[in-house]
Amino acid sequence: MDFSSFIGQAKTAIDGKGRSAFPREFRRQLTAAEGTEFVVTCGPDHTLRLYVLPEYEKFMAELDSIPDRRQTEIFRKQLSATLVELDGQNRILLPKKLMEFAGLKGDVLYVPARGKSLELWNPERFYAQFGLTTDEATTAFDEMFYGKGLTEGPDGTK
Repeated sequence: MDFSSFIGQAKTAIDGKGRSAFPREFRRQLTAAEGTEFVVTCGPDHTLRLYVLPEYEKFMAELDSIPDRRQTEIFRKQLSATLVELDGQNRILLPKKLMEFAGLKGDVLYVPARGKSLELWNPERFYAQFGLTTDEATTAFDEMFYGKGLTEGPDGTK
C-alpha cells in the first residue's frame, strides 16, 4: 500500500554506537521511490524528525517560501540536518549531537509526524507528555473524539 503518512508507533533500542533498528512496521510502509535514505533533524519538543527524502524536499520548499530570509537561514542551521541510510541490518546511525538534543539513551520511540516523517522521542518524555495516564488527559482525548465528530458519542449518536 502507498500511504501518504506513517501509521503506528514502535520503540527500538539504541546501541552503543548510536544505531537504531528502523522499525519493520514503518519499513513496510515505504515505497521503492522513497528508498532507504532519510534526513534526520532536530525537531520540536526536543525530538528528532526523520524524513523520507521526498518529504524533506517538501519541507525545504515550504521553508524557502517564508518571506523572512534571515530567520529562515537561522532555522535551517538550527535543524542540524544529517543524511542517514539504512545499513544491511536495517539500522540507522543517529548522530551523537542529535541524540543529545533529544535526550535519547537506550531506547527511542518512533511516532508518526506530518506527511511521510517520524518523530523520534525519548519514550519517558513522550509518555509523560502524551500518555493517557490521568483523568484529565483521558477526558481531553475523549472530547477530541466525541466533540469533533470523529466517531460516535458514548450514547451511540454521532
